[in-house]
Amino acid sequence: MREQDGMKTTLLEKWKSEMGESATAWGRFFLLAALLSTSSLSCKDDNSTGPAETSPELEEAFSLAGQNANLKCLIVWKDGQIVREKYFHIGDHLSVHDVRSVTKSIMATLIGIAIDKGIIPSEDAPIGNYISSLVDTLEPAKAGITIRQLLSMTSGLEGNDIPDVMEYNNWISAPNQVEYTLGKRRIHQPGSAFGYNTGACHLTSVILTKAAGMSTLQFADQYLFQPLGIEANSWGKDRQGYYNGGAALSLTPQDMLKIGQLYLAKGVHNGVRIISESWIEKATTSQITTTNILSFGPGYGYLWWVGNTGGHGYFFANGYGGQFIVVVPDLNLVVVATNVWSGVPPATASQQWSSTLTLIMNNIVALYD
Repeated sequence: MREQDGMKTTLLEKWKSEMGESATAWGRFFLLAALLSTSSLSCKDDNSTGPAETSPELEEAFSLAGQNANLKCLIVWKDGQIVREKYFHIGDHLSVHDVRSVTKSIMATLIGIAIDKGIIPSEDAPIGNYISSLVDTLEPAKAGITIRQLLSMTSGLEGNDIPDVMEYNNWISAPNQVEYTLGKRRIHQPGSAFGYNTGACHLTSVILTKAAGMSTLQFADQYLFQPLGIEANSWGKDRQGYYNGGAALSLTPQDMLKIGQLYLAKGVHNGVRIISESWIEKATTSQITTTNILSFGPGYGYLWWVGNTGGHGYFFANGYGGQFIVVVPDLNLVVVATNVWSGVPPATASQQWSSTLTLIMNNIVALYD
């Protein structure tokens, strides 16, 4: 783009020197036509960006990706640049998209920032310190659940969104989301077993609001989004007005890429530390086995899925219906994908989730092994 702008400036200066400032409107018209013609030489007609030449294997991966009717975007970023970026069907680079449970990984980031700043003392703080006043009665055993256990999906509370996809709908439609979650039975000793519980994860947003004295979105905007150049977009709330800690945040694909780059850079953006390296390490290190409840996700960190392929450790943010930020640190690689999920039957959402992640792992990550 800079080369194009330079070419336009050269043409303009040449025209002025030859025609003079008194050039006619017709002259200006013909110049404009020439400039537009020059600019159009580099325009792509496939709604994609990246180097003019990519490997046949990567092109094949993108061709396979395009066969998914609900895929919106696929971005491959490696070694400091976008290698390939394409928007499919209804997708484009400016569209904000509800990234579903990718929101959880954003919440992990915000909790880490709050701990870095001393707003929350540590992830071992008990949740009762923040939310006891929000329910009529909070059993001591539940009050003693720690923030760490919310982050690692080991609260021990009943309610598992995987494989019970209706659990999320039951939770979000309840009169009071906090009471719904804390009213559940404790079926495991906290910290002992993985249970994917969006309601329990949502408590991190409530806790952050109470600890920081501002909404989760205000906190995110001040300490994460603005520093990264992300415009604060829509974010759903629960019925008591707390921002949904488990889903319903809207981001652009480029916003998602910035989050992946931040984690790859161990918490630094443009030379400025946004979050501590120690927190990045904790969040992306397996804290508990998931017993392979999902493909490519044998371990779980702090609201990030963790695994290994071909000897390369990776972690990823993962949203319903195929929303992903996949980071492979030793390959210096970030892959972003989004899919349409609203109005899609659960079986289809599951299928496109699986096919997208499988393609990322087997057809993209594997290329750089």
